Amino acid sequence: MEQLLLPTDIYQFLAARVLGQADLLRRISVSLYKHIHGLPAPNVLLIGNSGTGKTTLMQAVAAFYEAHPQLDRFRVMLIINANTLSPEVEGEDRTTRLFGKLEARAKVAFGSELSAEALRHYLENATVCVDEVDKISGRISGKPNVEGITTQYALLTMLEGEQFLYRATVMEDGREVETDIPIDTGKLLFICGGAFEELYDQVYGCIVNRRDERRLKEVSEVERRPDGTVSVRTVARFRLREYLRLADMFAFGMMPQFISRFGSIAMLEELGKDELRQILIGSAASPLRLCLDYFRHMGIRLQVTDAALTAIADAAAKNSRIGARALREIFNGLIAPFEYDPTTSPTYTVTDKGPTLTIDQETVAEYLNRTAG
Repeated sequence: MEQLLLPTDIYQFLAARVLGQADLLRRISVSLYKHIHGLPAPNVLLIGNSGTGKTTLMQAVAAFYEAHPQLDRFRVMLIINANTLSPEVEGEDRTTRLFGKLEARAKVAFGSELSAEALRHYLENATVCVDEVDKISGRISGKPNVEGITTQYALLTMLEGEQFLYRATVMEDGREVETDIPIDTGKLLFICGGAFEELYDQVYGCIVNRRDERRLKEVSEVERRPDGTVSVRTVARFRLREYLRLADMFAFGMMPQFISRFGSIAMLEELGKDELRQILIGSAASPLRLCLDYFRHMGIRLQVTDAALTAIADAAAKNSRIGARALREIFNGLIAPFEYDPTTSPTYTVTDKGPTLTIDQETVAEYLNRTAG
Protein backbone atom coordinates (compact mmCIF):
# COMPACT_ATOMS: atom_id res chain seq x y z
CA MET A 1 0.00 0.00 0.00
CA GLU A 2 2.87 2.39 0.79
CA GLN A 3 4.14 2.03 -2.78
CA LEU A 4 0.93 3.66 -4.01
CA LEU A 5 1.99 6.90 -2.30
CA LEU A 6 4.43 8.79 -4.51
CA PRO A 7 6.03 12.14 -3.68
CA THR A 8 3.46 13.79 -5.93
CA ASP A 9 0.63 12.23 -3.89
CA ILE A 10 2.18 13.44 -0.65
CA TYR A 11 2.60 16.91 -2.15
CA GLN A 12 -1.08 17.07 -3.13
CA PHE A 13 -2.12 16.18 0.41
CA LEU A 14 0.14 18.78 2.02
CA ALA A 15 -0.63 21.51 -0.55
CA ALA A 16 -4.33 21.28 0.32
CA ARG A 17 -3.42 22.35 3.85
CA VAL A 18 -0.39 24.64 3.39
CA LEU A 19 -0.69 27.50 0.92
CA GLY A 20 2.00 29.36 -0.98
CA GLN A 21 5.07 27.18 -0.27
CA ALA A 22 5.32 24.91 -3.34
CA ASP A 23 9.11 24.45 -3.38
CA LEU A 24 9.21 23.64 0.32
CA LEU A 25 6.35 21.14 0.05
CA ARG A 26 8.15 19.29 -2.74
CA ARG A 27 11.22 18.90 -0.52
CA ILE A 28 9.15 17.71 2.42
CA SER A 29 7.25 15.27 0.18
CA VAL A 30 10.50 13.65 -0.95
CA SER A 31 11.75 13.39 2.66
CA LEU A 32 8.48 11.78 3.75
CA TYR A 33 8.54 9.34 0.83
CA LYS A 34 12.07 8.23 1.74
CA HIS A 35 11.13 7.99 5.41
CA ILE A 36 8.12 5.73 4.91
CA HIS A 37 10.11 3.48 2.56
CA GLY A 38 13.05 3.06 4.93
CA LEU A 39 15.45 5.05 2.77
CA PRO A 40 17.87 7.61 4.25
CA ALA A 41 15.62 10.66 4.57
CA PRO A 42 17.12 14.15 4.74
CA ASN A 43 16.22 16.10 7.86
CA VAL A 44 14.72 19.48 6.99
CA LEU A 45 15.40 22.88 8.54
CA LEU A 46 12.73 25.51 7.88
CA ILE A 47 13.55 29.21 8.00
CA GLY A 48 10.71 31.66 7.67
CA ASN A 49 9.02 34.67 9.18
CA SER A 50 6.36 34.17 11.81
CA GLY A 51 3.07 33.29 10.17
CA THR A 52 4.47 31.81 6.96
CA GLY A 53 3.26 28.30 7.76
CA LYS A 54 5.97 26.36 9.64
CA THR A 55 3.67 25.06 12.37
CA THR A 56 0.87 24.52 9.86
CA LEU A 57 3.20 22.35 7.80
CA MET A 58 4.14 20.25 10.82
CA GLN A 59 0.46 19.73 11.59
CA ALA A 60 -0.17 18.78 7.94
CA VAL A 61 2.51 16.07 8.15
CA ALA A 62 0.79 14.64 11.24
CA ALA A 63 -2.54 14.70 9.36
CA PHE A 64 -0.89 12.87 6.44
CA TYR A 65 0.12 9.96 8.66
CA GLU A 66 -3.29 9.86 10.33
CA ALA A 67 -5.14 9.89 6.98
CA HIS A 68 -3.40 6.77 5.64
CA PRO A 69 -4.00 3.58 7.67
CA GLN A 70 -1.15 1.81 5.85
CA LEU A 71 1.23 4.27 7.52
CA ASP A 72 0.08 3.30 11.00
CA ARG A 73 3.57 2.58 12.30
CA PHE A 74 4.66 6.16 11.48
CA ARG A 75 1.93 7.79 13.57
CA VAL A 76 4.25 8.53 16.49
CA MET A 77 4.92 12.17 15.76
CA LEU A 78 6.04 14.82 18.17
CA ILE A 79 5.69 18.58 17.68
CA ILE A 80 7.53 20.45 20.41
CA ASN A 81 9.02 23.84 21.13
CA ALA A 82 12.81 23.65 21.27
CA ASN A 83 12.89 25.26 24.71
CA THR A 84 10.78 22.45 26.20
CA LEU A 85 13.79 20.16 25.91
CA SER A 86 15.37 21.98 28.83
CA PRO A 87 15.42 19.64 31.85
CA GLU A 88 12.77 20.08 34.52
CA VAL A 89 15.06 18.63 37.20
CA GLU A 90 18.79 19.10 37.64
CA GLY A 91 20.86 16.50 35.81
CA GLU A 92 18.06 15.31 33.50
CA ASP A 93 19.37 14.34 30.07
CA ARG A 94 17.74 16.23 27.19
CA THR A 95 17.88 13.26 24.80
CA THR A 96 16.20 11.04 27.37
CA ARG A 97 13.61 13.77 27.91
CA LEU A 98 12.75 13.82 24.19
CA PHE A 99 12.45 10.04 23.99
CA GLY A 100 10.24 10.16 27.06
CA LYS A 101 7.86 12.40 25.15
CA LEU A 102 7.98 10.00 22.18
CA GLU A 103 7.25 7.06 24.46
CA ALA A 104 4.22 8.87 25.86
CA ARG A 105 2.97 9.60 22.32
CA ALA A 106 3.41 5.95 21.32
CA LYS A 107 1.39 4.76 24.28
CA VAL A 108 -1.40 7.23 23.55
CA ALA A 109 -1.52 6.07 19.93
CA PHE A 110 -1.10 2.32 20.43
CA GLY A 111 -1.94 1.61 24.06
CA SER A 112 0.12 1.46 27.21
CA GLU A 113 0.82 -2.28 27.12
CA LEU A 114 3.61 -2.24 24.54
CA SER A 115 6.45 -4.74 24.48
CA ALA A 116 10.04 -3.54 24.25
CA GLU A 117 10.23 -4.60 20.60
CA ALA A 118 6.95 -2.85 19.69
CA LEU A 119 8.00 0.37 21.43
CA ARG A 120 11.40 0.33 19.73
CA HIS A 121 9.66 -0.19 16.37
CA TYR A 122 7.36 2.81 16.86
CA LEU A 123 10.08 5.11 18.21
CA GLU A 124 12.45 4.38 15.35
CA ASN A 125 9.75 5.25 12.81
CA ALA A 126 8.86 8.52 14.54
CA THR A 127 8.90 12.02 13.09
CA VAL A 128 10.16 14.75 15.41
CA CYS A 129 9.21 18.36 14.69
CA VAL A 130 11.08 20.97 16.70
CA ASP A 131 9.60 24.45 16.44
CA GLU A 132 11.34 27.72 17.35
CA VAL A 133 14.72 26.04 16.93
CA ASP A 134 16.23 29.50 16.51
CA LYS A 135 15.63 30.02 20.24
CA ILE A 136 18.42 27.53 21.04
CA SER A 137 21.03 29.74 19.40
CA GLY A 138 24.43 29.58 21.01
CA ARG A 139 24.40 33.37 21.28
CA ILE A 140 21.85 35.80 22.69
CA SER A 141 22.51 39.54 22.44
CA GLY A 142 26.10 38.81 21.55
CA LYS A 143 26.73 36.68 24.65
CA PRO A 144 27.19 32.88 24.85
CA ASN A 145 23.97 30.98 25.59
CA VAL A 146 25.04 27.78 27.36
CA GLU A 147 21.46 26.47 27.50
CA GLY A 148 21.10 26.77 23.72
CA ILE A 149 24.46 25.13 23.02
CA THR A 150 23.62 22.21 25.33
CA THR A 151 20.27 21.67 23.62
CA GLN A 152 21.89 21.76 20.16
CA TYR A 153 24.31 19.06 21.30
CA ALA A 154 21.42 16.94 22.62
CA LEU A 155 19.62 17.14 19.28
CA LEU A 156 22.88 16.49 17.48
CA THR A 157 23.11 13.08 19.17
CA MET A 158 19.95 12.03 17.35
CA LEU A 159 20.57 13.93 14.12
CA GLU A 160 23.87 12.08 13.70
CA GLY A 161 22.03 8.75 13.69
CA GLU A 162 23.73 7.29 16.74
CA GLN A 163 22.53 4.31 18.76
CA PHE A 164 20.90 5.55 21.95
CA LEU A 165 20.09 3.36 24.92
CA TYR A 166 16.73 4.48 26.28
CA ARG A 167 15.24 3.15 29.52
CA ALA A 168 11.51 2.62 29.07
CA THR A 169 8.58 1.04 30.89
CA VAL A 170 7.23 -1.89 28.85
CA MET A 171 5.14 -5.04 29.25
CA GLU A 172 6.93 -8.35 29.72
CA ASP A 173 5.12 -11.59 30.58
CA GLY A 174 2.02 -9.64 31.57
CA ARG A 175 3.72 -7.19 33.93
CA GLU A 176 5.35 -3.78 33.69
CA VAL A 177 9.12 -3.71 33.77
CA GLU A 178 11.82 -1.15 33.09
CA THR A 179 14.32 -2.10 30.43
CA ASP A 180 16.97 -0.48 28.24
CA ILE A 181 15.97 -0.30 24.57
CA PRO A 182 18.62 0.38 21.89
CA ILE A 183 17.21 2.99 19.50
CA ASP A 184 18.67 3.59 16.05
CA THR A 185 18.16 7.35 15.84
CA GLY A 186 19.21 7.35 12.19
CA LYS A 187 15.71 6.12 11.30
CA LEU A 188 14.02 9.16 12.86
CA LEU A 189 12.93 12.04 10.61
CA PHE A 190 13.51 15.56 11.95
CA ILE A 191 11.70 18.65 10.72
CA CYS A 192 12.93 21.72 12.58
CA GLY A 193 11.83 25.29 12.06
CA GLY A 194 12.33 28.81 13.30
CA ALA A 195 11.70 32.43 12.41
CA PHE A 196 15.38 33.42 12.83
CA GLU A 197 14.15 37.02 12.92
CA GLU A 198 17.50 38.56 13.84
CA LEU A 199 19.09 36.70 10.92
CA TYR A 200 17.30 39.01 8.48
CA ASP A 201 18.78 42.12 10.09
CA GLN A 202 22.16 40.43 10.53
CA VAL A 203 22.53 39.55 6.83
CA TYR A 204 21.06 42.84 5.63
CA GLY A 205 23.45 44.78 7.87
CA CYS A 206 26.37 42.77 6.56
CA ILE A 207 25.45 43.67 2.98
CA VAL A 208 24.69 47.37 3.37
CA ASN A 209 27.77 47.88 5.54
CA ARG A 210 29.89 46.06 2.92
CA ARG A 211 31.38 43.54 5.33
CA ASP A 212 31.83 41.10 2.43
CA GLU A 213 31.43 41.04 -1.33
CA ARG A 214 27.63 40.63 -1.33
CA ARG A 215 25.65 43.60 -2.69
CA LEU A 216 21.93 44.29 -3.01
CA LYS A 217 20.63 43.56 -6.49
CA GLU A 218 18.87 46.39 -8.28
CA VAL A 219 15.78 45.79 -10.39
CA SER A 220 13.70 48.06 -12.61
CA GLU A 221 10.03 48.60 -11.87
CA VAL A 222 7.63 49.89 -14.52
CA GLU A 223 4.53 51.84 -13.46
CA ARG A 224 1.77 52.53 -16.00
CA ARG A 225 -0.38 55.47 -14.98
CA PRO A 226 -4.08 55.91 -15.83
CA ASP A 227 -3.22 58.80 -18.17
CA GLY A 228 -1.14 56.46 -20.35
CA THR A 229 2.29 57.65 -19.23
CA VAL A 230 4.93 55.21 -18.03
CA SER A 231 7.59 55.69 -15.35
CA VAL A 232 10.58 53.45 -14.65
CA ARG A 233 12.45 53.40 -11.36
CA THR A 234 15.36 51.35 -10.03
CA VAL A 235 14.93 49.78 -6.61
CA ALA A 236 17.06 47.46 -4.46
CA ARG A 237 15.11 44.66 -2.79
CA PHE A 238 16.30 42.35 -0.02
CA ARG A 239 15.07 38.76 0.22
CA LEU A 240 17.00 36.62 2.68
CA ARG A 241 16.82 33.48 0.56
CA GLU A 242 18.81 35.19 -2.20
CA TYR A 243 21.72 36.12 0.09
CA LEU A 244 21.84 33.59 2.94
CA ARG A 245 25.03 31.59 3.45
CA LEU A 246 25.84 28.84 5.94
CA ALA A 247 28.37 31.18 7.52
CA ASP A 248 25.46 33.47 8.42
CA MET A 249 23.83 30.61 10.35
CA PHE A 250 27.05 30.01 12.27
CA ALA A 251 27.35 33.73 13.08
CA PHE A 252 23.74 33.62 14.31
CA GLY A 253 24.74 31.02 16.88
CA MET A 254 23.92 27.65 15.28
CA MET A 255 26.78 25.15 15.53
CA PRO A 256 28.29 23.96 12.22
CA GLN A 257 27.88 20.33 13.34
CA PHE A 258 24.19 20.96 14.02
CA ILE A 259 23.43 22.70 10.73
CA SER A 260 25.36 20.12 8.69
CA ARG A 261 22.96 17.38 9.83
CA PHE A 262 20.13 18.87 7.80
CA GLY A 263 20.06 17.58 4.25
CA SER A 264 17.70 20.36 3.24
CA ILE A 265 17.55 23.97 4.44
CA ALA A 266 14.38 25.56 3.09
CA MET A 267 13.40 29.21 3.16
CA LEU A 268 9.68 29.82 3.41
CA GLU A 269 8.32 32.41 1.02
CA GLU A 270 6.69 35.51 2.44
CA LEU A 271 2.97 35.21 1.78
CA GLY A 272 1.56 37.58 -0.81
CA LYS A 273 -1.94 39.01 -0.90
CA ASP A 274 -3.27 36.19 -3.09
CA GLU A 275 -2.07 33.48 -0.67
CA LEU A 276 -3.32 35.44 2.32
CA ARG A 277 -6.72 35.90 0.72
CA GLN A 278 -6.92 32.16 0.06
CA ILE A 279 -5.94 31.41 3.66
CA LEU A 280 -8.68 33.73 4.89
CA ILE A 281 -11.23 31.95 2.71
CA GLY A 282 -10.08 28.36 2.80
CA SER A 283 -8.06 27.61 5.93
CA ALA A 284 -9.85 25.47 8.50
CA ALA A 285 -8.52 27.73 11.27
CA SER A 286 -9.29 30.96 9.40
CA PRO A 287 -10.76 33.72 11.60
CA LEU A 288 -13.41 34.18 8.91
CA ARG A 289 -14.62 30.59 9.24
CA LEU A 290 -14.69 30.83 13.01
CA CYS A 291 -16.66 34.06 12.73
CA LEU A 292 -19.16 32.55 10.30
CA ASP A 293 -19.87 29.84 12.89
CA TYR A 294 -20.19 32.46 15.63
CA PHE A 295 -22.80 34.52 13.81
CA ARG A 296 -24.60 31.40 12.59
CA HIS A 297 -24.97 30.44 16.24
CA MET A 298 -26.58 33.84 16.82
CA GLY A 299 -28.95 33.24 13.93
CA ILE A 300 -27.22 35.84 11.73
CA ARG A 301 -25.78 35.32 8.26
CA LEU A 302 -22.36 36.95 7.95
CA GLN A 303 -21.53 38.11 4.45
CA VAL A 304 -18.03 39.42 3.59
CA THR A 305 -17.78 40.85 0.09
CA ASP A 306 -14.98 39.92 -2.31
CA ALA A 307 -13.71 43.50 -2.24
CA ALA A 308 -13.57 43.40 1.57
CA LEU A 309 -11.63 40.10 1.53
CA THR A 310 -9.14 41.59 -0.92
CA ALA A 311 -8.73 44.74 1.19
CA ILE A 312 -8.01 42.66 4.32
CA ALA A 313 -5.46 40.51 2.43
CA ASP A 314 -3.79 43.63 0.98
CA ALA A 315 -3.40 45.13 4.46
CA ALA A 316 -2.04 41.86 5.88
CA ALA A 317 0.48 41.53 3.03
CA LYS A 318 2.05 44.82 4.10
CA ASN A 319 2.98 43.13 7.39
CA SER A 320 5.24 40.56 5.72
CA ARG A 321 7.21 39.81 8.89
CA ILE A 322 4.16 38.25 10.59
CA GLY A 323 2.44 36.72 7.55
CA ALA A 324 -0.84 34.95 8.17
CA ARG A 325 -0.93 36.19 11.76
CA ALA A 326 -1.58 39.65 10.38
CA LEU A 327 -4.83 38.30 8.93
CA ARG A 328 -6.04 37.34 12.40
CA GLU A 329 -5.02 40.65 13.92
CA ILE A 330 -6.76 42.70 11.23
CA PHE A 331 -9.87 40.55 10.91
CA ASN A 332 -10.37 40.06 14.64
CA GLY A 333 -9.95 43.79 15.29
CA LEU A 334 -12.37 44.61 12.48
CA ILE A 335 -15.08 42.19 13.56
CA ALA A 336 -14.85 42.68 17.34
CA PRO A 337 -17.49 45.44 17.69
CA PHE A 338 -19.88 43.56 15.39
CA GLU A 339 -19.52 40.41 17.47
CA TYR A 340 -20.58 42.36 20.54
CA ASP A 341 -23.67 43.95 18.97
CA PRO A 342 -24.24 43.38 15.24
CA THR A 343 -27.70 44.92 15.26
CA THR A 344 -26.40 48.50 15.55
CA SER A 345 -24.35 48.25 12.36
CA PRO A 346 -25.68 50.14 9.32
CA THR A 347 -24.91 47.04 7.24
CA TYR A 348 -27.16 44.84 9.40
CA THR A 349 -30.41 44.05 7.60
CA VAL A 350 -33.40 41.82 8.16
CA THR A 351 -35.23 40.34 5.16
CA ASP A 352 -37.51 37.40 4.57
CA LYS A 353 -34.31 35.29 4.47
CA GLY A 354 -33.42 36.37 7.99
CA PRO A 355 -30.86 38.74 9.60
CA THR A 356 -27.71 39.47 7.57
CA LEU A 357 -24.56 41.35 8.55
CA THR A 358 -22.47 42.56 5.62
CA ILE A 359 -18.81 43.51 5.83
CA ASP A 360 -17.95 45.51 2.73
CA GLN A 361 -14.87 47.30 1.44
CA GLU A 362 -15.94 50.59 3.00
CA THR A 363 -16.21 48.94 6.42
CA VAL A 364 -12.70 47.55 6.08
CA ALA A 365 -11.28 50.87 4.85
CA GLU A 366 -12.87 52.73 7.75
CA TYR A 367 -11.36 50.30 10.26
CA LEU A 368 -7.90 50.47 8.69
CA ASN A 369 -7.95 54.26 8.61
CA ARG A 370 -9.05 54.37 12.23
CA THR A 371 -6.25 52.09 13.39
CA ALA A 372 -3.51 53.45 11.13
CA GLY A 373 -2.33 55.90 13.69
